[in-house]
Amino acid sequence: MITVEIKVNGNMVGHIYGQNLGRAYGEGKRVHDYRYEYYNLALGKIISGSVLHSGKLNIEKLINEILSDIEKKGGCNEKGND
Repeated sequence: MITVEIKVNGNMVGHIYGQNLGRAYGEGKRVHDYRYEYYNLALGKIISGSVLHSGKLNIEKLINEILSDIEKKGGCNEKGND
């Protein structure tokens, strides 16, 4: 399980909760399937998704993959901006 708080000037603007659902196979190699939920407090919305991540201990890469997936779904837009 992972949790990430995103803060600006000490105020939380977003939160990510992720859980490893186990091993899967993607792109011909063994990977881990991570399910996440992103709570965007500024927009008042929740975005859910999953990413496949190599089993290597690289939490920064996993968080980057989750943030990229959230951005594709429009979860990183500020209020009033598309």
